[in-house]
Amino acid sequence: MSEWKRLELTEDENEDTTSTDLSSVPQMLHQEFLQEAHHLHEVQAMHTHVLVQAGMLPESHLAEVEPSQRLDWILQELHGMRDPDGLTIPLKGVSSDDVEISIMDNDSETSVKVIVREQGHEPFERVLPLTGENLDVKAHFVDGHLRLRW
Repeated sequence: MSEWKRLELTEDENEDTTSTDLSSVPQMLHQEFLQEAHHLHEVQAMHTHVLVQAGMLPESHLAEVEPSQRLDWILQELHGMRDPDGLTIPLKGVSSDDVEISIMDNDSETSVKVIVREQGHEPFERVLPLTGENLDVKAHFVDGHLRLRW
């Protein structure tokens, strides 16, 4: 059976770890950074998400810029998930009597409005934008989960 062997690290005094070359053009350095920074799209999406949640970016602007991203953000906020034939949103602690579902069709998408009412609190409301028009959406409340199918 083999054992772990400790590897000793040594410092090489001949190797210069600092770069003093400032002759590169800033545009070239920026381009290199963008090519190597694969996480920037994710950071930009999360930044936009935070702005929307803070109310600093209106929904109408978001609809024009990232229409498909809206549903993903709402599902993430509600801990929901996409299914091959619809969506599932956990609503533990809520009865089916407390949930109201409304559907609106327009030219480019079908929207589902989910309202959860709890006595003594303001209603919780979210609009789920579904891609596709005139979808035949069915809502089921099973074991504390709202299941939307189409």
